[in-house]
Amino acid sequence: MTTTTPLQMRSPVIKFPVPRIPGLPAIDNVSQLMENSRIARPNELVEGLIHQGTKAVLASGSKVGKTWILLDLALSVATGTPFLRWPTTAGRVLFLNFEIQRVFVRSRLATLMQRRDIKSADDLDIWNLRGKTADFEALVANIIEATKDKRYALIVLDPIYKAMVGKSENMAGGVGALCNQLERLAEATGAAIVFAHHFTKGNAKKKAAIDRMSGSGVFARDADTIITLTEHGMGERCYTIEMTLRNFAPQEPFVVQWDYPVMVERDDMEPDLNDDESSEDLHGVGQQMYDILKSQPLTNAEWQSQCAAASISRASFYRVRRLLLDDGYLDYDSNSKLWSIRNGADAIPQTGETHETARL
Repeated sequence: MTTTTPLQMRSPVIKFPVPRIPGLPAIDNVSQLMENSRIARPNELVEGLIHQGTKAVLASGSKVGKTWILLDLALSVATGTPFLRWPTTAGRVLFLNFEIQRVFVRSRLATLMQRRDIKSADDLDIWNLRGKTADFEALVANIIEATKDKRYALIVLDPIYKAMVGKSENMAGGVGALCNQLERLAEATGAAIVFAHHFTKGNAKKKAAIDRMSGSGVFARDADTIITLTEHGMGERCYTIEMTLRNFAPQEPFVVQWDYPVMVERDDMEPDLNDDESSEDLHGVGQQMYDILKSQPLTNAEWQSQCAAASISRASFYRVRRLLLDDGYLDYDSNSKLWSIRNGADAIPQTGETHETARL
């Protein structure tokens, strides 16, 4: 007599057909993948910052000038000219304007082109879609259809909240659906997708750069490049720019200031990072920094690089640089962007006290 086990007494498993997903890539063998020389990196549209075919977000507080910055980026790529401190690779650009009336977009472009001495921008297209974003999935399908064979290298969407009509930016499901549409647009066009988003309320500096954006954390997790502009504690309309990069090496933050209609770099200002106070011997650090600079003038990057080689932390570099400047030891040339020891400045006194108990 055959004994029936409890496992055999269970109901038979009903096998449903597995739904086919078209376009799935093949599984890669690692050894073959490593030997495949045909796999090429995508173009760097903005050197060290944005690859073609990836997604990037520019985030800041309200009324910082995100649309101006994105228009500046679009002009830079369309003309192959630098964007802030980064070189660009020239490519065709589509700017999807969801918010500003056509006449005012035209006015802003004229102002930017005059300031930057750009005579023409034949590779920059503007599509004014104010009031047309209620069904974003359908709109993306129309964008894909309209951009066939146009080989856009960069597509800018401004602002992204206009694409979330009827959805909450605090709900991961709604934001995830939006990000899937942006991925669909990038895949179909081969372009880099860049959009602007706003910070949550409160003191942004108390949060990590990746956590400053309003709404669901999907915004930050989905993007390949995050560029944040956080209000600086010193200087009118100054901002610390920080980059969170998935596909590039990390970059040091820097400071910009709004100089209508563009942001300009302030190499003479230190990033306001809310770093913990350094425990290093600041007097000894000051002497090292003074000795490094007294041999020849240096740019901020050159000076900081040599200080880093001397085991001086970034926080201490900026903290002591400010003290050296305040106490009259330094000169800064805004044209050449060079720091130097001020003529006639006395040597740093040899003392065991720190900068906090005795000014340099």
